[in-house]
Amino acid sequence: MRNLATLAVFGSVLALAGCGENTGWNPNYSAMHNGSAYAKYLQEREVALHGKGQAPKAIPIQLPAQAPTPDDIAGTPVKPQAATAPKQAAPRTQGTPVRVGQGVTPVLVRYAHQETQAPGTRTYQRSGSSDSAAARVCRTYASVDAAQAAFIAAGGPVIDPHGMDPDGDGFVCGWDPRPFRQSRL
Repeated sequence: MRNLATLAVFGSVLALAGCGENTGWNPNYSAMHNGSAYAKYLQEREVALHGKGQAPKAIPIQLPAQAPTPDDIAGTPVKPQAATAPKQAAPRTQGTPVRVGQGVTPVLVRYAHQETQAPGTRTYQRSGSSDSAAARVCRTYASVDAAQAAFIAAGGPVIDPHGMDPDGDGFVCGWDPRPFRQSRL
């Protein structure tokens, strides 16, 4: 019983010590008093938590935030395509060497090692997509690497919101994972 009482006292002391964590000694928590809209929100929230005021209705964004686009993830800038005659990106051939650092992102290398099936092996359930629709979508990307990175960023291979993978193998627009799986030692 005595151990239980000691444990309760010790736990209470630790809980009280944790209360001062966000009081300003840590530079990561300096937003409370920097005069920004987010600082005002934090102060109003603290007042509301103590029952002395209304809770804020919205959380302001402190810094401008923009999610990366699939092109940012792929590391390949996309040039605007002519509306009259879009070009289809040529798929990489089997013998083409793949070098990390030349437009190939670690995302694609990691994905190639994660998905062990060969291209054309149906692994994921697909419905409502056709080869012609997939080809139209693929023509909008600068390269097969950019298309594959965009597919991964959109939730692929589990979901295929743009209909890029009609055969369900997890690889789109002629992208071949086998060169990425080869050892570079």
